[in-house]
Parts: sequence; structure tokens; C-alpha cells
Amino acid sequence: MKKFSILAILVMAFFQMSAQNTYWVFFTDKNNTHFNPYQYFDAKAIERYNACGADLYDITNYPVNGQYSDEVQNLTTEYVGTSRWLNAVAVTATDEQIRIVEALPFVARTQLIATEAVMTETPAEFADKLLDAELNQIALMQGEKFQKNNINGKGVRIAVFDGGFPDVDTHPAFKHLRDNHQIIKTWNFASNKENVYCNNSHGRMVLSCIAGIMNDTTMLGLAPGAEFLLARTEIEAEKKKEEIWWVEALEWADQNGAHIVSSSLGYGIQLHDLKDMDGRSSIVAKGASTAASKGILVCTAMGNEGTDKDWKMLVTPADADGVLSVGAVRSLEEIESYSSFGPTADGRRKPNVVACGYDMVAQSNGNYSYSQGTSFATPMVSGFAACVKQMHPEWTATQLLEEIEKSGNHYPYYDYAFGYGVPQAGYFTDKKKAEPKHSFDLAENADNLYVVPVNPTENRKLFYNIQNGDGSLEDYFVRWFKDTPIDSNAAFSISKYDLTEGQTVNIWYNDQYAQYVVGKDKVAEKTAQIVSDTLDYSNEFHGISGSKPTRNIYTRKGNKYNGELVLNASFMIPTMWSPTEDIYRADRHSRSFSFSYVNHWQLTRVYGLGFRIGFGSSWYAMPEDHIYYGYTPTVKKYNFKTSQFDLEFHQRFVLTHISKQKLYVDLGVYGDWITGSRLKYKTQLGDVVNNNVIKHYNYDNLKKLNCGVRMRLGLTNFLAIYGQYRITSIMKQGNDLPKWEIGFQIF
Repeated sequence: MKKFSILAILVMAFFQMSAQNTYWVFFTDKNNTHFNPYQYFDAKAIERYNACGADLYDITNYPVNGQYSDEVQNLTTEYVGTSRWLNAVAVTATDEQIRIVEALPFVARTQLIATEAVMTETPAEFADKLLDAELNQIALMQGEKFQKNNINGKGVRIAVFDGGFPDVDTHPAFKHLRDNHQIIKTWNFASNKENVYCNNSHGRMVLSCIAGIMNDTTMLGLAPGAEFLLARTEIEAEKKKEEIWWVEALEWADQNGAHIVSSSLGYGIQLHDLKDMDGRSSIVAKGASTAASKGILVCTAMGNEGTDKDWKMLVTPADADGVLSVGAVRSLEEIESYSSFGPTADGRRKPNVVACGYDMVAQSNGNYSYSQGTSFATPMVSGFAACVKQMHPEWTATQLLEEIEKSGNHYPYYDYAFGYGVPQAGYFTDKKKAEPKHSFDLAENADNLYVVPVNPTENRKLFYNIQNGDGSLEDYFVRWFKDTPIDSNAAFSISKYDLTEGQTVNIWYNDQYAQYVVGKDKVAEKTAQIVSDTLDYSNEFHGISGSKPTRNIYTRKGNKYNGELVLNASFMIPTMWSPTEDIYRADRHSRSFSFSYVNHWQLTRVYGLGFRIGFGSSWYAMPEDHIYYGYTPTVKKYNFKTSQFDLEFHQRFVLTHISKQKLYVDLGVYGDWITGSRLKYKTQLGDVVNNNVIKHYNYDNLKKLNCGVRMRLGLTNFLAIYGQYRITSIMKQGNDLPKWEIGFQIF
């Protein structure tokens, strides 16, 4: 017991010493502050405010109270940043310091920051040869139509947030930006200085997808004529400060006249719960929505969690209202599997649009190669938005977003993978919407709805969703003909048994859109006709091969609830004994195995509760007895085995994240109920082993209920090591069995 007390004290001391965290400190008011927008804002910012009807004198633009800020800084370890919009300062502080700060009369609340940005790119193979002709990243958006009309983003100011922009000051892809002084301002929020041409090369690649020109002729992005504000907001060594710098960069971009923000950064699985992806919970989502209200179009990446079985959902700030959230495709009809899915946690539609995620980008030393990710789809859309803004400078950010959605190649069809599809420049340059095609008819019988292509082809996919009455999608699908004859009788079938009255089936195929309202006798769109009298339902419809993007599930391992099966293995630390002790003492070969179920409830990002229930056995190897009959030694080997049920309750403290796993410490108590026991021994006379063992069951000198404490260090869903101490005694009389045990768990 004394040993356990010392251990507990040491553990508590460790947590106390390491409790340095980063916090937002929110103030109650902005009393005694003064603000002149005409001195603070760039002329383009004032122009933007007036155009969208935003208030230059809005209280969010006023600075924080300097006295409040100074007092908080004096009481804490480190000042990190300030946000006018949030009326807050960010600081690093101990638990004791933050409690003192919270007691200040002008402090409204504090919020712990546990954040880490993810640059939304994935590895891609190096391109063996470069493309001399039009790139797919441009062609998918009909970018040549902007180019033919001399639309290149001129006069539009774009702020790009990233981890650094090395070589942008020397790389030939950006020579035109340097020669024409199109990089207006830079700021390194991580280092508090102007130089951003350093650190992570991700920013260089992203910028090239907006404004890069390869070999002086081939455009990598659509807006080489735009102006730029470059902000470094990410740094590997300071993960908990990145969200602060991102919000500060938004306010800086607002001040300096940005029309568009392009951010290929996201905060997701290591930082938040799925329920936080609601557009309101994260600080960056709040900042992005505020920027939208001030006339800035924020283009942000959906994230690359599409293949992550525990997440799949978008990352924040893509969940924010008023932002243009961008997914990634390989072609007009092929989603990139890594691209994150919508909707938001509160059911709003995301993504808005998609773009090419496999792009030619500027690399180091003047080179170029392909990279992929929503990181590069996002700046492609940012450049597209700059071109539209150039054509319609009077449009607000809201109008800009809505019109870009309408330009999507699937519009008005929508799903949680493609959004409204890939934006098309022809929607803006051709001055009129393309006439809808007659690509299919609808037919039905009592069991099925049929989509009958006019000219069926294996090269076109059918998109359809099942929409509820509130506008949310119950499900959505992508299907195509495969390994079947293509003839006039080919059709897609949709089972009516999967539908309920009041739902709507939205269908998109080969540039035609139609709706089917369940429970009605007709189709909503005039172009979709009932043609059931022309088809024989019995045998004329060919087989269909389908693909359904996985919908998001709002629970995941490591989120709120987490249940899993665990294998435990351990060994006992032998106690010290004297020659006078009896048989019930164990040596170093003693061991234990069990199989159990663990359920965990994560209450906050750093604290949770859980329990474990299992069944196992322990083998206690006893010291050997050596008996001599004459000169021949006889050795008796003893083994004591118990079988038991185990119940544990624990608290979990999350220390940090390693890759996508949480490093945690569990502190808990356990109880064992011994269901059976067995004592056996075998003898060895000289070199002859007697394998006949003598067994005794349900040994009388045994306490059936025991309890103790455990401490566990582990990575979620992977591996843990643990130590435990049994407080009670197993044996009623005589010397007890070992109380210390060390082992590991495999999930």
C-alpha cells in the first residue's frame, strides 16, 4: 500500500508539472477603445465593405482593450496572439494561472486550445514528362474560356494561408508576380516578421495552382493577374498556436483588402470530435463565418479523410457557413477516394463544389511535378473565383459563392461527395445557360423506377440521390453500365422498396437532371417522361454494376464512444521470500492472460471515463522443492492456477497525438472474482520425469474477491502497456502471491 501511495503521488506531480496549455481568453467588452476604419483599412477593404453593405464601424473591428490584454499577459507564461473579431487574446498558462485569469471581472470565459493543422495534400508520383498542352486541372473547369476572354483575376486580391512559401521569390513560375509587384504584402505569423519565403513548400505548390505559369506559356492556375497577400500560419513546433495565427491572418487579410482567402489547411481528427464539425464549435469556423459577413470569400479544403474509416467527414473550417468548401475529383465523373465527404455535423450541405485534385505544381529548384489532394483543388477554385470576381466586381461574397455553385457541371443535382460538381467557366463567359439535354427517360412499374438512357454508353455515369422532405439526403449513389450489352433496352433500376412517401429521387445523367417525387404519379421535370408502355419489365433490363460513396457516420473510435475487444498478457513481479516461507510464493515465470471488452467515453478532448470487463487465467510458478533419497535428487515442481472475471473502471487523460492515434494515460481501479483454482505438481527423480500430476481444485485457503489499482500508457486502437498493484491478499493464511504485475494490451 505504501508503494502505491508513492506511485500515485509521483503521477499527480507529473501532471501538475506538465500542465502548460494554450488558451483563448475572451473579454466581456471593448470599453474605452477607439477605432478609425479609414486609418486602419486598406482602400480595397473599404471598397469591399461598402459593396457588400458591411459596417466599417462594427464592434468586431475595434481593438481589444489594451489594459485587459496587458493584465492577462502579466498573469500568464506567454502571449501568443490577439483577435479583434473574437475580442480575445491567446496565451500559454498553467492551470493555476488560468484559474486566476478566469476570476478577473473583465474575462467572460476561457477556452482550451488543442489544435493542429493538417495540410490537405497526399503523396503523388513524380511526373516523368511535363504537359505542353492544356492541363487537365484547367480543362475540367473550361479555363480556356476565361483565357480567351483575357480573364485572369486582374484587380482581385487573394490572401493565401499556408506553412511557408519557399522559392516563390526565385522560382520562374512566379516571375510575373515579382516583375509586376503583384505580391502586395507578406507576414509570417509564426515568426512575427515579413519573410514568408521559407519553411514548408506546401504554400509554393498551392500558390502555383492559383497563379503559376510553367515554361512562360502554360498556366497552372486561372488567376496569374491577381494580387496576393501571403501569410504563414503553420509551424511544426507550435501545433497549439496554429488556429490562433489562422484567425489573426484572416483579420490581417480583411485589413489589407482581400477579396478571396485560399486556405488548404484543415483541423479535424486529431483536434476535434465529429460533432464539432457544425460550423459553430471551432474558432477557425467562427473566424471564417465572420470573414464571409465582411465580404470575403473564403475558399477552403474539405480535407483528405475520405478513406479514413474513423472520420470520412470534412474538416473545419470547411464546415463554416458562407465559405466555399472544395473537394477533389480526377475527372468530371470520378471522385478522388481521399476527398472528405459531407454533410456537416448539423446536416448542412458540404462540399459546395469540387475541382481537379491531381495537379501540376511548382517544385523546388525551378522544377514541376504532379501532387494531389484537396490542397490543390482548393486553389484551383480560388483562381476560378478571382476570374468571376474580375467579371463581376459588384458581386458580394455571397453572390459569388452562389453563382459558382450554379456553374457546377451537376447543378442543380447535389450529393455529399461531388457537391454541385466542377465549376464551369462557360456559365459566365457564354452569357447563357446551356440547353438541357434529353439524355434519358423515366419508366416505372409497381416495384421499380427505371432510368432509360436515350443513347446508353459505358463512359457516362448515373448519379442519383434520395432526398428527405427537409432537404437532407437519405442516401446517394453513382452507377454505370459494366460488362453488359448496351442497346435500346438498357436501363438503370431503382427499387421503390427503398423509398418512402414524401421523398424525392434526384437524377443526373449526361447533362440531364430530373426529379421523381415518391407517392406521385408523375415526374417533376417535363423532360422526364413516363414510358412504361414501351418496355418489357420481365427480362429486357440488363444487369447494373454500381458504386455508392460511403456516407458519413457520426460516431468513430476515439470520439465519444469506443468499444473494442482487447487481449491482455502480463507477468508477475516475484516477492522476496525467506527459506521459512511455505509453498505459496511465486517466481519470475508467473504470468497471466485474459480476453476482455473495453468501452470508453471521451468527455472532452483530454479527459474521459471507461470500463473493462473480461475473463482470464493466472499461472503462478512456485519455487522447486529438492529432496534427496540417498544420492538421487527428487525435484517437485508446483504450479498454482486461478481463473477469474475482471471488472475495471478508469479515467483517461490524453497527453498528445502521434500520427492519428491518441497517446493517453489511464488511472483506474479493478476487482477480480476468482471462479476456480488448481494446485498441481509433478516430480522428477534424477533424469526421469513423472508426467502424472497431482491436482487439487478449489483450494480452501483462497479469497475469491480481490481488488487493486492500474495505470496504463497506450495509443488508441493499437497497443498499451500497464502496471497494476493488488491491494488485497489472495491467500487467507501464509505468504501471499505476488501483488505487482506488468503487462501489455493489444487491441
